[in-house]
Amino acid sequence: MAFLQTFVNVVMIVVLAVPGYLLRKTKLFPDKAASILAVLLLYISQPFLMMSSLFNKEFRASMLVNFAWVLFFAVALQLIVYFAAKLLFCKEKNEAARRACVASSYLGNVGFMGIPVMQMLFPGNDEMVLYTVVYNIAFNAMTWTLGVFAITGDKKRINPLKIVLNPPTIAVIVALPFFFLNVHIPEQVMTPIGYLGNMTLPLSMIILGVRLADMHFVGGRQKIFAEEVKAFSEDYGRPLAGGAAPDSAKDGEPAVVTEISDIAAGAEVLDKEGQTALPTCLSVSSAAGTFLRRRGILDDVRVYMVAFAKLILSPLLGLAVMLLLRLAVPIDRYVIIALFIIGAMPTASSALNFAEMFGGDKETAAAATLMNTLLCIVTIPVLMLLCDLI
Repeated sequence: MAFLQTFVNVVMIVVLAVPGYLLRKTKLFPDKAASILAVLLLYISQPFLMMSSLFNKEFRASMLVNFAWVLFFAVALQLIVYFAAKLLFCKEKNEAARRACVASSYLGNVGFMGIPVMQMLFPGNDEMVLYTVVYNIAFNAMTWTLGVFAITGDKKRINPLKIVLNPPTIAVIVALPFFFLNVHIPEQVMTPIGYLGNMTLPLSMIILGVRLADMHFVGGRQKIFAEEVKAFSEDYGRPLAGGAAPDSAKDGEPAVVTEISDIAAGAEVLDKEGQTALPTCLSVSSAAGTFLRRRGILDDVRVYMVAFAKLILSPLLGLAVMLLLRLAVPIDRYVIIALFIIGAMPTASSALNFAEMFGGDKETAAAATLMNTLLCIVTIPVLMLLCDLI
């Protein structure tokens, strides 16, 4: 497929984030808008997209072999990229940030963006969409197992029931009998299902725009006072421990709060003179205040490392594995192309959602998700040039 055509298609997708960005910047969307829209996306639009992708599609027994290959590679390639990401970020000292980076490096936006991208890049090719749906089955199972473990590092947080009891997988289970039996769904039923399913891509991009509006592109300093430290630390899940309580300090006297290092995913703590203070001790004066320097999306090296892992390493490593295996066993060309493109999808919002749910580094996860989605405008069209060589 021509570079320019693919580039325009991907730009059209990312541009859908603009309304969410503008509505949030103009305060027409409240603070919780992204979370509310995410519920609509997860419980309504994505399940209906999965069903509409299976309904009224022709099933042939010969497809089963290709479906089996997709399921196999869906698990194998995610595991390969997961361990590669662990090596890539092994020197990261901030454990929460390291876990967020690893999860963001292999969890791809297969459900919200993968199916619409396949429909756009391969119009009329139902098999490419079906491969993406099958991939989603394995992806959702691994998201609620390996994905949760990647963020938390705690096996006890894994709920096996979530492997099946999640909206997209339930939708697939409902739709599969109709697909395998080639049952025709009346147009009167398909129309509302299609409308709801088609909301998935624009809705996911609007949520991205809302989150983008709340992020800082470049780092900056934020002045805070002693009475604000407690609330600030609680916002980022950093409990206060030891030292004098900040709200008990008198004017001009410092209140020391320990164990608030690495605030806001790598923020530097500055003293009143603007010099970097000790990372394990935050000295706050209720009169003069202190400064926090936050990293922005564009000046965090870890975000670029995640982008390299997800947008370049993941698809190329997967392609190399599949081409090597094809030397020994026959694998359909379109299966390889579909998996190659799926591997090139940007980071899924699952990484951010799990970071929020389980107290992980949501700042790093959010920055990685946003940066990957922006950079995929270039990486996906470039990688698509390789499809002619497969």
